[in-house]
Amino acid sequence: MEKVNLEELALVSMNVILHAGKARDYVFQAVDKASKREFDEADQLMNEANNEIVTAHKAQTKTLQKEAEGVEFPFSPLFAHAQDTMMTVKSEMNIMREIIKLYKRL
Repeated sequence: MEKVNLEELALVSMNVILHAGKARDYVFQAVDKASKREFDEADQLMNEANNEIVTAHKAQTKTLQKEAEGVEFPFSPLFAHAQDTMMTVKSEMNIMREIIKLYKRL
């Protein structure tokens, strides 16, 4: 049975964290722009955030698909943290989209 070593999983984990973190940064920049009525910039930043979160999600999904195919992965608190970070950022993105909509209505 194929196994993934902890270093390889750590690299994937850091990649997920990196892209999720970039997405979070773009999201909060977008809300700041929206608060200043700079909606085109806010929308562009939300698109950038989406691109980053998609990249993070693809890395996570690829890992989970391998595990489903029978590749053995060690338990990694870092990978669990990466997944948690990504899901938190996705939730923040959903909330901030609604906040941006509210700014547009004001």
